[in-house]
Amino acid sequence: MEIRVTDWRSSRTLLRRIRDEVFIREQGVPASMEWDEQDLNAIHFLALDSRNPVGCARLLPDGKLGRMAVLKQWRHEHWGSRILNAVEEYARHELGLREIKASAQAQALGFYLRNGFSVRPGFYEDAGIPHLDIYKAPGGSRNNGMLVAGEDTKTHELDSLLAMRGWTEMALAAGPRQVCLGVANLRLPYWSQPDVVEALRRYVCASPRRRVKMLFREETKDISGHPLVKLQQRLSSRISLGIHSGVEEDCLLTGPWGYLLLTEPGNALACLNDPARVRRRLSDLTMLMDFAQRPREARRLSI
Repeated sequence: MEIRVTDWRSSRTLLRRIRDEVFIREQGVPASMEWDEQDLNAIHFLALDSRNPVGCARLLPDGKLGRMAVLKQWRHEHWGSRILNAVEEYARHELGLREIKASAQAQALGFYLRNGFSVRPGFYEDAGIPHLDIYKAPGGSRNNGMLVAGEDTKTHELDSLLAMRGWTEMALAAGPRQVCLGVANLRLPYWSQPDVVEALRRYVCASPRRRVKMLFREETKDISGHPLVKLQQRLSSRISLGIHSGVEEDCLLTGPWGYLLLTEPGNALACLNDPARVRRRLSDLTMLMDFAQRPREARRLSI
């Protein structure tokens, strides 16, 4: 195992191979946005397992960390944390930097928080993906608690679909014990966002023990074509769907700590640490789920 400090001219081929696989092929980032002139001025970090390139990152002279990637087959082996440690050591001892800063994808925020980074609230889009600004003093070990699941008690106002998408990715990536959707209005744009549906898929597929409950107020004529329903049909052993007229609000519950409550088509309130409110809402939806009907289409297919 080795983290090599290098430059673009020396390691361009290996660095491009990793970033092309992760960012361009896997995440769909346009090649025109991935490659820039800053690679020539950056310090690059190349992770090697024996001679196999497994991950990378770059650090700019102003302390901006970026282009951090680990190939899929080497994830969950702590390579990301090793790369971050190498970056921090170099920033602290070689460059004398007081702060490392970065732009983190919402779904990866938990990784940076676990490694001591703090976050500045405010989602923004980069290459079509929700991001947040993060920062850390090299060698520091504690974040500010902002957007940490189970710690941040603040009620956050989300004023755009982008922020709601980012929050959903962030909250589901934090691995809540249970997830429940209350859908009063299936036509709200949030419910058909590809990022939201994909975050639910990733959550439930991450462990064979995970389950998602979805409860709709009504069954619309075109319900079978809705992205949430298609997801439920593909993963019917993991995702249950019921119809009950008692559903009064549109919400995503990430028990035992968090919720996202839609207040308008493009606005929501969200919290990552309000267990009492989450418990009440989960209890209400669970009770309705016990008396819910299956969608007519599902009943027809089972006959």
